[in-house]
Amino acid sequence: MTACNLLVAVEDPLSLAATRKLIRVSEREFVITRIMEAGGNTQLKANLSKFKAASYTLPHLVLTDLDSYPCPLALLENWDATMLPPQLLLRIAVREVEAWLLADREGIADFLSVAKIKIPQNPEAEPDPKRTLINLARKSRRRRIAIELAPEAGSSARIGPLYNARLAEFVENAWNVERARTVAPSLDRALLRLNSFMLNP
Repeated sequence: MTACNLLVAVEDPLSLAATRKLIRVSEREFVITRIMEAGGNTQLKANLSKFKAASYTLPHLVLTDLDSYPCPLALLENWDATMLPPQLLLRIAVREVEAWLLADREGIADFLSVAKIKIPQNPEAEPDPKRTLINLARKSRRRRIAIELAPEAGSSARIGPLYNARLAEFVENAWNVERARTVAPSLDRALLRLNSFMLNP
């Protein structure tokens, strides 16, 4: 089977790391030839019409967070994305890509140096998985984890100074997608769809 070139569009570096990992563990051979980090889902939504048109030249894989939408269908309807070209694969992390990381409960507990029992059993039900992860980091037995991942007290920052870098390292080196997909249905669906993407364009 020949390799399929892709444009990958994501919200941030952490989503990019997760997407790269999914591509690597998938059953297919994809080659990322272009990357767009949008800095949030507002820009992804704004560019969706361009993605639709450009996907006929270069297949697109777009990953976004569900965030405050009540369900994936609500996001798709709001984005006018219920009918997409077969060359454009849009996947939604419920509610954020951090839920996918938390779904590997054993791996993230070891990375954060916290007890596995503290990791939520249903991370996709967490209203704010990013906050959940940061609060876990604050309880780490390793002070460095809290300093790097959690913002300082009184800071207006939502994340710590090395949040994306350190979690991207976790994704690259330790995140077990097979474990995580058994706990995170949106992750499981994303991998299933990636395995079949562009087989019959």
